[in-house]
Amino acid sequence: MDKRALVPVDYIPGSKPLKIAKYERYARYRAQALSRTEAFRKSGNEAATYKIAHNNASRLENRPGVKDRIDYLTKQAEERLIEKRQRIEEHLWNVHEARLPDFFEAYEAIKRDHTGQPEKNEDGSLSLEKRVRPKLLTDLSPDLAKLIEDVNVDNRGMLIPKLYSKAQAGKELRNMLNLNAKSEAADVTKLSDQELLQTLAQQAKELGIKIDLNYTFAQLPPTNEPDEQDVQVIDHDSESDKR
Repeated sequence: MDKRALVPVDYIPGSKPLKIAKYERYARYRAQALSRTEAFRKSGNEAATYKIAHNNASRLENRPGVKDRIDYLTKQAEERLIEKRQRIEEHLWNVHEARLPDFFEAYEAIKRDHTGQPEKNEDGSLSLEKRVRPKLLTDLSPDLAKLIEDVNVDNRGMLIPKLYSKAQAGKELRNMLNLNAKSEAADVTKLSDQELLQTLAQQAKELGIKIDLNYTFAQLPPTNEPDEQDVQVIDHDSESDKR
């Protein structure tokens, strides 16, 4: 690091705690998303009214270094949250992809008959058979050991690992990745008649096809109105004159 530099190369604004304890507490409360007034009061400051507390908090936040400290702590908190989420997601994927054979091993044992006596081959040597047993927990890698939720003891005294539920891990992954969210209705249901026609015409043009977009919407059948020449008009005045 160049000691002659006015600002150290590796210096990040707000990375160092504030020298005044109240200022540091205020910055940490603000980084936790508390309001200015609440952070001001919780950091040990007093004010007669809400307005005074808010004004004093605003002046405090504008002091050199305080705003940088708040921004730095906020960013750190967001980065830690992202890191935690990534670790949780990675663990869930490991649970979902876990293989049970990784927790067991094959070994050879003396083959015995139904009375428990060892069986022998034709040449007189002991007959062997291949069996499977759980691996010793101490022999498992840390990554595999994390996938074990519980251990059960069988009738032979062996420790049988019980893995975390793949179904539960899959469910939590779908929720975390928002895979269960319902998709919105098709856009065409939100278009007006004119917009729908324009969309269809554009798609037809892109596909190089010709379509007839002339249409009518449920028009009412024409009413059978009588022609004027068929209508008989009665002139009441004329009838009165004739009488």
